[in-house]
Amino acid sequence: MHKDLYHSWIRLTDQRLFVENVYSEVDGNEFRLSTNYSCSLILEKLLKVSDSFQLRVFMDKLSGKTVELFAHRFASHVCQTLLTLAADVVEREQLEGVSANETSPAKEGEGELLSMEKLILGVCEDIKPHVGGLISQQFASHDIRILLFVLAGKRIDESGDIKGQLRSKKSTQYKKENNDTFTKVSSESSVRLTPTRKVPDSFKAMFRTLTTELAINMSETEVRTLSVHKVANPVLQLLLEMQENDKEGQKAKNILIDRILWGIVTDIDSTEENRDRDSWFETMVRDPVGSHLLEVIVKCAPDAIYRKIFKTYLKGKLEKFSMHPIANFVIQNLITHVRKSKQLDQMMAELGKSFEKLLKFGKYGVIRSLVDASVRMESSQKAVVDAIATALHITEDAQRKEFVNCCMRMWTYEQWNEASEDEKLDLYKFHLQGSLIVQGIMKMEADVNAIVTNSFLSQRPDTVYRWCFSPAGSRAFESIVASPNVNAKIKKKIMRDLSGKYTALAKDKFGSHILDKCWAAADIDSKEKIAAELVKHEHELASHYIGKSILWTCKIDQYKRRHDDWVEREKGAERKREMFRDILDDTPVDKKRKFA
Repeated sequence: MHKDLYHSWIRLTDQRLFVENVYSEVDGNEFRLSTNYSCSLILEKLLKVSDSFQLRVFMDKLSGKTVELFAHRFASHVCQTLLTLAADVVEREQLEGVSANETSPAKEGEGELLSMEKLILGVCEDIKPHVGGLISQQFASHDIRILLFVLAGKRIDESGDIKGQLRSKKSTQYKKENNDTFTKVSSESSVRLTPTRKVPDSFKAMFRTLTTELAINMSETEVRTLSVHKVANPVLQLLLEMQENDKEGQKAKNILIDRILWGIVTDIDSTEENRDRDSWFETMVRDPVGSHLLEVIVKCAPDAIYRKIFKTYLKGKLEKFSMHPIANFVIQNLITHVRKSKQLDQMMAELGKSFEKLLKFGKYGVIRSLVDASVRMESSQKAVVDAIATALHITEDAQRKEFVNCCMRMWTYEQWNEASEDEKLDLYKFHLQGSLIVQGIMKMEADVNAIVTNSFLSQRPDTVYRWCFSPAGSRAFESIVASPNVNAKIKKKIMRDLSGKYTALAKDKFGSHILDKCWAAADIDSKEKIAAELVKHEHELASHYIGKSILWTCKIDQYKRRHDDWVEREKGAERKREMFRDILDDTPVDKKRKFA
């Protein structure tokens, strides 16, 4: 053990000496190396193994040349890496302060080395006069986005950058292929840490300053041009999403939305027609780039602006836009972020008769958005489920038993009847959106989700057992067992049907999650039966990488050795669950009474 620690210490010492030697060679050539293809890649790797002091020295050497570096094909990637790592340094400075040895000059005769906070503010001052042009520049745009994350105190998670807001597709692909991700410490800590960082007040002030430069000091024509520019558009999205909910943040957000949507905030109470704005909105909602910005606007706009957008530009046109390959995503976001039950009722009244057409043309996301919104707003739930059943051609009571089969596959009742036995048994026919819709329905009230539970219970046990080993099927199965709106008798029947199969479930990556949910929902009698089955195969499960976690969850060791303690523990957990259920059941009642 001591020998391993010694060798590890030697390796770290060697690495530190190596990094210091490399920096001594790099000294004075930072700009030239950053703009070279091969050297820029090496510099990125070097920065990732550098300490706070070395990062500050490197950033100090590049000061005054920010605009050139941001706009350079290779240097922009070095700046991205540097800014991402600098965010950790700033947070450390805020929590621990800058140590005395880190403020000393790097060489005799040089001035005092600035803190990372001041160095980043210096970068912002460099780009401030040019920010309007830089956000539409192919390489600089990504650096501006990272800088906004740092200033706003948002944690940078490149591994979760699904929309490509932080790095270009080519950059992301290169890093993936070359195992060139961020340091293990940062990637692991991002899971444990909060999504926000502690940043100085000066950063928030600078974030507002840059927002002002873009939102106020640029002309409306320039802002609208940037909103349909594929490189600049994501920067505008971030500016809207990252504004704080205080008075200044709301003001900045309103000004930006007003300039993007042709004075919509200024004319918030006006009923007069604005043909320019009408035409511009019709263009944006269908535009492959502009529509993404509209999605963000309906998500984070104040209630009054959301109401104006819905009432003036989308109400009465929901079906038309829902059928459009691009505009339908704007409609999905509009529905998902609906503000009032009355608005949702109006949307459902308009789209209810279009479900069959939406299914036919594969616009499942719009239906799923209505399901999720009805759960969140506790409104229009029955109307949504009835519309889904009608769209699947399930109109008679005798047909309702096939609801889950049709919904899980997004098939009509006729398609289900015409399918061969092999097709019916093929779990790959399950549709992801269908599974998500079923999961959403299971969050609805008991009388509404009964169509799913009754249909599920009418299936043969061996048929639904096969669902447990499918990614889409297992999630739907879980949602039924875990739903607080399904009574205990139904759950007990489902668990009874799984009797004798718990060992197989415990060893499957999907089935084990169902067993977890069954255990959480089971009463003491059901737990006794599950534990008795698992204990017979304890040795087999203990040597299995998934099975051993199930043994721990069910406390099988305690079940064998101290059975009475195990029973008391599980009864206590059951009593606690019932107590919390009573509290949670009371909450919606109070909420409705409050707004009555």
